[in-house]
Amino acid sequence: MCNACNPRFMQFMKSYMSRRDAVRGIAAAVAGVTLGAPAVHAQAASAADTIVLARTIHTLNDRAPRAEAVAITAGRIVAVGDRSTVLGLRGPATQVVDLGDYTVLPGFVDPHMHSNFSGIRPWLDVGPFTTRDLADAREKIRTAAAQTKPGGWVQAKMLDPSIMAGEPFSRKVLDELAPATPVFVLESNGHVAYANTPAFELAKVTRDLPDPPQSRFVRDSNGELTGRLEEPGAFQPFIVTMPAPTTAEFAAFLRLDIEDAAASGCTTLHDCGIGGLFAEGDLQLIDQVMASDPPVRYAGFLVSTHFDKWTQMGLRPGLRSRRFTLTGIKAWADGSNQGLTGYQREPYLGMTSRGALNYTPQEIEDVIRKAHVTGWQLGVHANGDAAIDVVLDAFERVTGGSSAHGLRHRIEHCSLLHAEQIARMARLGISPSFLIGHVHFWGRAFRDNLLGPARADVLDPCNSALKAGLRMSLHSDFNVTPIDPLRCIQNAVLRDLRGTTEVLNPSERITPLQAVRAMTLDAAWQCHLDSTCGSIEVGKAADLVVLERDPMAVQPDAIQSIRVHSTWLDGVKRYAA
Repeated sequence: MCNACNPRFMQFMKSYMSRRDAVRGIAAAVAGVTLGAPAVHAQAASAADTIVLARTIHTLNDRAPRAEAVAITAGRIVAVGDRSTVLGLRGPATQVVDLGDYTVLPGFVDPHMHSNFSGIRPWLDVGPFTTRDLADAREKIRTAAAQTKPGGWVQAKMLDPSIMAGEPFSRKVLDELAPATPVFVLESNGHVAYANTPAFELAKVTRDLPDPPQSRFVRDSNGELTGRLEEPGAFQPFIVTMPAPTTAEFAAFLRLDIEDAAASGCTTLHDCGIGGLFAEGDLQLIDQVMASDPPVRYAGFLVSTHFDKWTQMGLRPGLRSRRFTLTGIKAWADGSNQGLTGYQREPYLGMTSRGALNYTPQEIEDVIRKAHVTGWQLGVHANGDAAIDVVLDAFERVTGGSSAHGLRHRIEHCSLLHAEQIARMARLGISPSFLIGHVHFWGRAFRDNLLGPARADVLDPCNSALKAGLRMSLHSDFNVTPIDPLRCIQNAVLRDLRGTTEVLNPSERITPLQAVRAMTLDAAWQCHLDSTCGSIEVGKAADLVVLERDPMAVQPDAIQSIRVHSTWLDGVKRYAA
């Protein structure tokens, strides 16, 4: 049912409009209330519902970047300014929350995560954050297989051979660990997986089965299946065969992931792959979870592979329900650099392979054109520098080289980005969203094993992007890295390599304030949500994160350890430590 025909939605909008008009009335009365402005406030009849006080409030509003107080009515901000002036809006029923020395920021926005990963929440974790090395991962799988009842599977996640030492996984290795139990292991990048012989047999994947579109059942020189699977199309025969959570379980897992995100300071999540698992079933699942009033607002891209279905369903960019917005279309160009499937200008170190495009340049251009001409924002996944070239070429042809469309097209990850590509993006009105954990967790592997120092230096060039005038964001790509905005901010500020004292290209470091902006206002802007959230301004939703210390004042290597005191959504505290 579309929103225009949905009586519950229309009832909500009628109520919302009434409340909004009340908020606007108060906002107009206090339009002069900014830090240092004269005391101009509404009469007592227009008292605020809540007033939040703190010694340090970073608004991310360039016109008034610091404040001491925020007044909230009906979930919206009606005044921002100095303590005494905003307290002039206090009435008999106003709740005054004095946060003392804590720091208040706009709630963090993770502009690129995946709800589809919620379904693997119970899988065996064999990744680098929980597992010493590949030998340890093998022992975990061996133990799990020994404990699995007949008919069951071992399902493992987060494997990462690029930063875990040891013998690579293969069908032969997994057969030795579990000769009778089917095993499926997903790499943390989501683009590579492995299976053993019992799993191949149950999935009915044989050496003679053709590769699925845009995906590969990897074979050796004799044509035998190695056990390595590249890209989601190759996973599908296994996914439909192995045990899966029920809809209720999946919804519960997603709700838990959302609550974890709120605990990390997020008030907005942007899903970059809605429909990638169950097509319209993904939408229904998110609808179900959002109806349970979770502690974040939610938005996302629909996958391009079902574009015709979305069109038939009459879906358009915009609000779907109270806090759930459809923003654009997600397309893919290549795979994962650390998984050796990102498409590069030059071969990977010690190899002849440059990775691969998942679609032909013409197919990429076609999907960009279909979405662009119908008014959808595009978010195109491109990791390798050659993939970024192909995507920019397609945008150039589709837009005629103009940025006047105002659709805020994005390149997702945009990992290996050269100066001339940054200049093209600025001209075409395209912005990057960086998976900044690539630098911290994988930077050493890129530099020493996969790309070499020169190419690794152009990984996630945040400072260069900002100097060129691009609005950029930082993201987790959850489940690839955990949703942890303060860690992302620290990674962008330090560019340190995990487990070392080394730094990857320090010239690309940015300031804490710039990094915070990339996870608040500019992330919201990329998601077409900046009129609602991303900064603490009159008229916007009162989405706040309260931190026990100021990330702009602590030592850079202490940013990640700052404790989240609370998060607020629409003026209501939804998480408290």
